[in-house]
Amino acid sequence: MKFATPLPQLAAACLVLGACGDDGRATATEVTGAPATATTTMTTGATPGTTGEPDTGTGTDSDTAVPTTGTTTSEPTTTTGTTGTTEPAQTSSTTAPGCGACDQPNQQCVDGECVTSCQGQGPDACPEGQVCDVISGECHAAEDPCTLAGTETACADLSCGPGSTCDGVGACVPLAPCSDVACTDDGHCWGTLCGCERVVECQEPTAEQLNGPFSTEIGGIDFADDCNAWMVTLRSGPDYVRRLKPDGELTQWTGVANLNMGEVKVLRRLTIPQLTEALPVAAEPSPPTPVEGLGEVAITYTCCQACGCQADPPQGVARLDEANMMSPLPIVIVAQVTQGDGPFGSNAADAGPHGLAWGEDRVLYVGNSTMNGEYNDADLDAATQGVVFTFDARVTASAPISPVHLLVALDGGTLYRFNAQTQQAEFVVDLMSDVTSLAHDAFTGHVYAGLASLEVVRVAPFTGEVEPFQTMPGVGRVAVSPSGKLWYTPVKYLANLPLQSWDLPMAF
Repeated sequence: MKFATPLPQLAAACLVLGACGDDGRATATEVTGAPATATTTMTTGATPGTTGEPDTGTGTDSDTAVPTTGTTTSEPTTTTGTTGTTEPAQTSSTTAPGCGACDQPNQQCVDGECVTSCQGQGPDACPEGQVCDVISGECHAAEDPCTLAGTETACADLSCGPGSTCDGVGACVPLAPCSDVACTDDGHCWGTLCGCERVVECQEPTAEQLNGPFSTEIGGIDFADDCNAWMVTLRSGPDYVRRLKPDGELTQWTGVANLNMGEVKVLRRLTIPQLTEALPVAAEPSPPTPVEGLGEVAITYTCCQACGCQADPPQGVARLDEANMMSPLPIVIVAQVTQGDGPFGSNAADAGPHGLAWGEDRVLYVGNSTMNGEYNDADLDAATQGVVFTFDARVTASAPISPVHLLVALDGGTLYRFNAQTQQAEFVVDLMSDVTSLAHDAFTGHVYAGLASLEVVRVAPFTGEVEPFQTMPGVGRVAVSPSGKLWYTPVKYLANLPLQSWDLPMAF
């Protein structure tokens, strides 16, 4: 892996490798419930780029919950890069032996002098024509490879720079490709522990494996960080959750009674792999706190008014409990019968809760459980659920994009950025077509949206910049795999087509 990182951060960056393998849970062959690559450059600035990847870095969060209006701010723009000269923008001051107070995250003691890198020094930190790369702390040509740069955004008493965004209540939180944030004493912050090459820890099952028994009557798919593939069916009769491991082991669980299934979502990392061992230098910042619950699986139960589903409660959100042999898919969010007319154009596929997503805080989010447009949550630790926001149209898809933000798609194709802390939403962009699915890429921070028009577009969720990506062969959903592929899966109830994948960028 290539990192352009100053010496004090090099040890930390080299440890950004997580373990790959099984999540350690018990396995059963079947459990039945009781009836019931081009190198590119990423920069941030006020003007989005015109080539390469869309912006993904610094963002803002509004304090006004207006579901039909909002603001956007500039994020890192990824553009095709060429190597240029690197000129460090550093200031130094001679101090007492040992450099004295040289303890800011953008400072290091070199030969008795406290040297300050360009991070956190504002727009004039670099010579004209260059930008401050927060990964290396040096001034680069904007188009250089492995460059993350941009403007700062006000966040109460702080300023959130590239690789971070405001959480809406006065703190800067990391955004891909960074997994932590550093701040100076005077409140200038930026993303740290960043990577400019995609870390591939494992390979998901092959296309041949995925197109075998695993995908029979498939309706939705997702991948865990350990490369296990998960799916739900949409079929007449009992529906199933299946897991396919990279070694080909297939496990199946039966759902509650005769309820249809809609989406399956796995709690995954939002950024590059977290540190898994202590840093060797005591003075370095502590690694991010590991996220609890990674690998947990949730699904939606759906049923249209005339679909003949028989259960009490009639539908909702379930969390997989592999240890519960009698009822492995119990409902944790009870839903009322709701109905939409998109994005699939089928009463069965467009019914019930949609937009299932895990927050990094191990809270489940989903739309339309109580009525169309209401966004519901279920805090598994607190054992509570409720309505956290009401949109002006039915929710069709959502995906986490930061430790506090989720991107939410509404009927018709409008996207909003919802803040789970402030419980407010900002308009992002109108895609002009119903959204079947949203898939977040933990390397770039982009979100891939599958549309009813069969287009797949790439969205920068903090700026609203949109680029065409691919075209689906039929109506279906998309999901990002840990190896750097975007997988298309059909809803075979509507389109009996094979699964296929497209490669995602491996570096910037």
